[in-house]
Formats: sequence, C-alpha cells, structure tokens
Amino acid sequence: QSSRLMERIGKQLTQHARLVRSVEDCESDIVLFAADTPNSWKPAALLEELGVPYDVVFVDIMKNQQSEEAYTKMNPNGRTPTLVDRSTTPPTSVFESGAICLYLCEKFGTPLLPTDPARRSEVVQWLFWQVSALGPIHGQCMYMKRIAAPLQPDVAPLMFSINRFEKESIRCLSVLERRLEGREWLCGPGGGELSLADLSCYGYASMHWWTGIDVSGMPNLRGWLERLRGRESIMSAALVPGVSVFGERGPTFEDLRTDVGLQRRIEESAAAGGRPFFGWRDIALLLADRLGATEVPFSSHTAVSR
Repeated sequence: QSSRLMERIGKQLTQHARLVRSVEDCESDIVLFAADTPNSWKPAALLEELGVPYDVVFVDIMKNQQSEEAYTKMNPNGRTPTLVDRSTTPPTSVFESGAICLYLCEKFGTPLLPTDPARRSEVVQWLFWQVSALGPIHGQCMYMKRIAAPLQPDVAPLMFSINRFEKESIRCLSVLERRLEGREWLCGPGGGELSLADLSCYGYASMHWWTGIDVSGMPNLRGWLERLRGRESIMSAALVPGVSVFGERGPTFEDLRTDVGLQRRIEESAAAGGRPFFGWRDIALLLADRLGATEVPFSSHTAVSR
C-alpha cells in the first residue's frame, strides 16, 4: 500500500467510518471491506443512516486482493463489499451488498426496513430488483462502454452487447421514473418514506453519466437523486473507502460523478483519439504523469500508450 494511503490509516473517513489496515487493527464491532464502487456505497450509506461506528478496510481490486485466500474465506464470491460483525462469537461474515444491508437492518432495527409484513415486503422487493436488475445491468453497460470499447481498435463486434445493456439500463431507469411519479421515495404510503430501497438504488442510478444514459427527460428520477444527495449519509458513503481504483492519486467514482470539468476532458480525450466511447483509458491518458504506469487500472486488458 502506498505511503499516502498509509498516512490515512487510523483516521476518520466520515463521522462514523474509520480507515484501518486490517481486521486486527479494528476498534469497532462492524468492519466493512470496501472498494470504490456503488456496491460498497450501499452498506456504507446504511451504516451512516444508522449512526453505527464502523471500520473500513480498503480492498485493492486492481491488485486482485479480493481473490486472495484470506478474503475468499469471508466472501466465497471474491467481490466487494464484505461485512464482518466482530460482536458475535465467532465473528459473522456477510457477503453480497443486499444481504449485508438486510443483516444490518435486522441487527440494529430501523424504520428503513419496516416490521409490518406488507411494507417490509415492498422494500425488499425493490432491494431485490436493485441487486438483480439495476446494479448488474448498469455494471455490464459500464464495462462494455468504459473498459472494453475504448481498448478495441474496432468496436463493431461489441455493439450488440453495448446496445443490449444500454437499452436495458434505460429501461431500469425508466422503471424508477414511473415509480416516482407523485412520490418522493420508492416505498411507503402516500408520497413514500425513505427506506433501504432508496439507499440501495441510489449508487448505480446516480452514475448515469458514466453509464452514458441521458436522464434529462426523467424529472422524477432527477428530483429523487437530488433529494438523496441532500442527505449526509449519501455524501458520506461516497467517501468510503476514499481510494480510487487508480490508487491515491486517481479520481474516485464520486469525482467522476460530480466533476463536470473532468467529464468534459475525458470526453474530449476519446474524441481526439477517434474513439466513440470514453472510459478508463482516457483517464489513464489524461492523468498518466500523475498516476504512474503501475497505477493504471485494467491495464491487463491491453497496453495503454500515450
């Protein structure tokens, strides 16, 4: 781990989250193993809403730490996030972001997951929709557009997949747009009440620029995103783990979501290179001097030259 990252070990990321090196360094009962992805934001946002102190262990997915034996003992799927509850004997490991969120709601009790069977089912339905549709489809759309396409001299063989996942991403956001007609939140009577469903759906829905989806014609979705951005828990979750996939010097997903100037430079880089899709390659090219060759993510897909 870089010296800059090591300097942050033991310091607060948010009011409730502290960055630690490993489980052995933890002080809190709840430990979140996280990378800078929308999936890690979900349990982080929930923990922030609950006001539960938690320690964060950064998982460097560019170094494939999620596939190391110590990690896969906690998470057989070898992905992030993973939660460890040290208050139980033995400690309880939970993998999959939806399962982590359900575990936390049940452990601490919260109106974000109602106890009434019908209202609880409504929230769980939207949670399951997020983990089975919104998240995976957006993830595949991002992969095809931002990783695969910019690295190929000819994108024609990829266009079937790109079009497929783009259309399905639009459909998923349209589901949210229709659901939010006349509502402030996804679940609950009347205009709804903030719930786990909202916290879970926010991350991928908020990344519409990176997904390449125009949401200008979705006013209900845009209003809902703005309401969520007004919550301290959402903004705090975006700081977890606070380390880009590029390493300490690279932009986080929150930077990519909010920095319009950076977005424009990335788009211009792709256009200058004659590439129809911008992506990680353009960030690597723009920030090569700052990042260093060893910190360019996804370099195994192809050689990136300046």
